[in-house]
Amino acid sequence: MHIARTTVVLLASVVTILGDIQVNINVLKKSYDKDFYSKNYEIKDSTIYRKAPKTGELYPVKREFREDFENVATIRDLIGPQRGWTSFTLQSPKAASVTDYNKLRSQILNKKGDFLDNRLEPSSERAHTGKQSLKALAAAPETGMACTKSSLHTTMMHYVKGDDVWFSAWYYIEKCGEFLTLMDLESTYVRQHPGMRIRLSNGYLDFELAKWRPKSMYRQPKDTRVKFPVEQWVHIKAHLFLSEKEDGIIQLWQNDKLIIDQKGQTLPFAEAVYDDLEIGLSAHSNSPEPAILYVDDMVISNKEID
Repeated sequence: MHIARTTVVLLASVVTILGDIQVNINVLKKSYDKDFYSKNYEIKDSTIYRKAPKTGELYPVKREFREDFENVATIRDLIGPQRGWTSFTLQSPKAASVTDYNKLRSQILNKKGDFLDNRLEPSSERAHTGKQSLKALAAAPETGMACTKSSLHTTMMHYVKGDDVWFSAWYYIEKCGEFLTLMDLESTYVRQHPGMRIRLSNGYLDFELAKWRPKSMYRQPKDTRVKFPVEQWVHIKAHLFLSEKEDGIIQLWQNDKLIIDQKGQTLPFAEAVYDDLEIGLSAHSNSPEPAILYVDDMVISNKEID
């Protein structure tokens, strides 16, 4: 079919058609390995398993995950199949590059090093319930740094188009900068790991589809927005219906008050898999001071959380 001078934007692809000549600059194709799913997942008896990269050992993916941070002494105790966390990130002025903070993580996990300026550890200083929570400290970013990070990850999640995702956690923010990211749900097999994130921006919670174009922002209505209090425990609850179209659902509660209730895009593209959950301080920026928070009683599920 002949189409004259038409520009089509489809997902992340930019297709320019000039008369009979078609030039296809497919950003999406370059951004991820389309064989990622077959390389990293296996389905047996209707159960989805994640393959360990080095050994090929199979681990069932998580559709529900709960963590109360009890009965652990160090960050090392949280990493592995027993607790379900797979990694952590400590990006800071003293470990600014990917190479530096990956090396630091390896040293900490292998007991050959310790925290530098950022810290991430179980703490008995504060707890919402029980005796412990997770404490995250992120130093202020230096000039030239976009942000610092002190966050805990699991890449064992599995949420796709058509899924509901419910998230609940209690946060105590001791020191707060202008901009913090408190939770990310991302696709690690796509370049830059796009996904949905809960942010605290200038003292107010919001949601965004990050690291994707066009970026979708979901903010509280200005006339009814609710300030996020510091130095006290605050309950954050979220609900997403995953869709690459405008029929996705974005809901966010603060202390049982519904503060965001919108529809829009919640998935970068139809085939995306949200496999990575990140909590703590996944971004701290625009502040000359460190950020400190505690998180406790975290739940993520494909079913509504009581």
